[in-house]
Amino acid sequence: MTRFSYVEFYDVPRTIALTHRGKFYLLQSTFDDTRNDYPAEYTVYLLPDFTKAQIDKGDWSFLGKIHLEPIGSIPIQSVSFDSTKRRELDASILDTLGQCEPL
Repeated sequence: MTRFSYVEFYDVPRTIALTHRGKFYLLQSTFDDTRNDYPAEYTVYLLPDFTKAQIDKGDWSFLGKIHLEPIGSIPIQSVSFDSTKRRELDASILDTLGQCEPL
C-alpha cells in the first residue's frame, strides 16, 4: 500500500497525489455539473516535481495554474484503499497505464 495526499472527499478522495515507481501522479475525479454527479473513474496525470513540495505543505493552488495532460484513466471501483479511504491505496493499479506518457 502507498501513502497519498488528497483534497476533496465524497465517498472516496476525489483529488489524490502520490508517488509510484519514482513518478509523481495526480488522480482526479472532479464533480461534473452537467451530469450532477462525480465520474466513475479517476483521470490520471503525471505531476511536475515542484508540486510535491507544495502538496506536502497542503498547497494545491497550482492545480488551477498549470496545464496537465491526462495519461489515462482508472475506474474508481478498481482502486483498493485502506479501510478509511484516506491514507493508503494499492498503487499497482497505475502499472496498467503502460509507459505513462501524456495522451
